[in-house]
Amino acid sequence: MTIEDTLTIIGAVTVSFGGGAVIVIALSNYLGNLWAKRILQREQSVLQTQIEELKHEFGLAKSSYDHYLDLILEYYRLFYRHYRMCQRTANADAHRQPDGTITFTQDEFLENLDTFLIEWAVLEGKIRLLLPSKILEIHSEAIDCFELFKHSVVDFHKDDVTRQAKKDAFEKIESVKSRLEESLREFLRTEKLLK
Repeated sequence: MTIEDTLTIIGAVTVSFGGGAVIVIALSNYLGNLWAKRILQREQSVLQTQIEELKHEFGLAKSSYDHYLDLILEYYRLFYRHYRMCQRTANADAHRQPDGTITFTQDEFLENLDTFLIEWAVLEGKIRLLLPSKILEIHSEAIDCFELFKHSVVDFHKDDVTRQAKKDAFEKIESVKSRLEESLREFLRTEKLLK
């Protein structure tokens, strides 16, 4: 069958149905286009609603991340400040101030301990509620290590045995600090964000 034969058959069918066939074909074409447009509008509306929901969820996730970031930065700032005080106390018995006076690190540590404990207590509720489980476990270890270090400082008598006890207690804090930093980086995904 050739193209001419096909066109002849189509023409014959159209003539046999008459002008009504042309009207039916035109009307079905119009209705098909109308339905297609309505279906497309409905799909666009559904997609737009889903996009708005995703934007809202993303906004909540970003806000939550910002709050986590603020808490974690405040928590780590406090942790690190106390870590540095412990480090200073573990590495030296005394240091000379710029004005020439000698400050004993044991006394300095014990004087600043109450301030640290008050600031730590203020954050404790948020820390326990918002930190992920893995980091919360390390936080609990940090508390134990800080407590052990505090006892080593209280028991320090300026001799080699108690000096070594201070250094050993600080090594445990150092280990916890490294694991805490690694876990915080993993949680905040800082390694991925900076690539």
